[in-house]
Amino acid sequence: MSRVFGLETEFGLLRLGADGRAEDPARTADELMRHRPPGYRGTNLFLPNGGRLYLDVGSHPEYATAECATVRQLVAQDEAGRALIASMAGRAARAGGSGGVEGAGGGARAGGAGGSGGAGGSGGAGGGGSGTIHVLANNNDSAGHTYGCHENYSLPRRVSPEAILPVLCTFLATRPVLVGSGAPAPASASGDGQEREDGEDSAWALSPRAPHLRALASADTTGERALVNTRDEPHADPGRLRRLHITCADTTMSSATTGLRAALTILLLDALEAGVDMGGIVLADPLEALASLGSGPWGDRAARARDGRALTPVDVQEEILARLLDRLDAVGAPPALEGAEHLVRDLAPRVIGALRAREAGAIDTEIDWAIKRRVMRAHRRRHPDLRGQELSVLRRRVDLAYHDLDASSGLTQRLRAQGQMAELCSPQEIEQAVAQAPPTRAALRGAFIQACLDRDADFSVTWSSIRLDSPPSPAVDLLDPAASSDPAAEALIGRTRALLPEEIRRIRPPGL
Repeated sequence: MSRVFGLETEFGLLRLGADGRAEDPARTADELMRHRPPGYRGTNLFLPNGGRLYLDVGSHPEYATAECATVRQLVAQDEAGRALIASMAGRAARAGGSGGVEGAGGGARAGGAGGSGGAGGSGGAGGGGSGTIHVLANNNDSAGHTYGCHENYSLPRRVSPEAILPVLCTFLATRPVLVGSGAPAPASASGDGQEREDGEDSAWALSPRAPHLRALASADTTGERALVNTRDEPHADPGRLRRLHITCADTTMSSATTGLRAALTILLLDALEAGVDMGGIVLADPLEALASLGSGPWGDRAARARDGRALTPVDVQEEILARLLDRLDAVGAPPALEGAEHLVRDLAPRVIGALRAREAGAIDTEIDWAIKRRVMRAHRRRHPDLRGQELSVLRRRVDLAYHDLDASSGLTQRLRAQGQMAELCSPQEIEQAVAQAPPTRAALRGAFIQACLDRDADFSVTWSSIRLDSPPSPAVDLLDPAASSDPAAEALIGRTRALLPEEIRRIRPPGL
């Protein structure tokens, strides 16, 4: 079976009013969506590149990538979605006047310990003026809300989720040691808040998402935060395929980290489908191991495995990686790893080595938690006299700036330009992903959408169907997410491209 996969990323929003207070998140989200791409109405947009942009619960914009067949496609699609939302925020800022959010070294400032959503806890609309909409690819806001990055992987229907969950949840609960985004924690109450030079900083954690996850598996995506969502929604032929919906990932900024996360997960699923025995690496309580990553810097707190061993998260990931590399040597790399195999063979072992040595210098341009910690320490050295709450505010500001997509106030673009953050995909690959869908089902859906936009024709689209509404036409099902060709879909695309103006009848009033 050809596996396809995709990412869904929720974004926080922060915009300060003229009085310096954070504007209402719903108002900010509405303003952002008013600057959506031309030709659309409403706030649920399937795009010509195969992706989807919409407003999720809590006024969070969310971008879902197209169905991808390779890790590089996935990373390029993810970057394309961020570029789209950043461009919308830029248009909103130009339309709404000047203003900005001061930050550490140009990073976001949110009234002390602000964030996204209810940033700064100030709520309420600001005065008359408004400035930059800061789009934050992070995981938590100051009001305690959490949101994140969800992963989707197709599975054969014959694979039982219950059979793979013990190994999968052990893997997911410990995976942040390799691909967490890192997070500042409150300064140590036992000292003056300064970091120790050896890097064992009690005010640092590997995962900001970890403290919010309370279950291994659940059908609820908002109430009970789980590692895996168990709703059976394949968005494909239900007799042939499942969709594995993973809901526990940190939102990452480094494309190398994003790529490594997908590559390892794909290889694990390949191994489990092939019947590779991983039973000896199952933790008795994966959530116990995960909790330690929300409060510690090195992933070295042991948890009990089902076979009685005491294993740290690093131990677990090292054992899983060894088995995946053995299988990679035996059967070769799957097509999904084309151009990304080095992430598993080279980068992943180096991350394990850095964790063992408690020294992240060898990975601090590639792995998010290491990059962010390096940036935090650089800012700390510039402000050596800060203590307590002032130090916590500095860390929070740097954390926001790290995840800010705005080119002027965010840190990521500067880090990349300075060679301090590695990039998996070229600018050309990302530019292509902005406009063009991957060669999966998304290519058919994207071509149909573009044809409708070009002809100004109404249409209805889901992940697995396309329909021309003006003039009315029967829906065409696209039940194979890996298939980039379909006679019925191609006929509908051709018909749409050939529509005459007099054939197109608007059936819905124009929206905002």
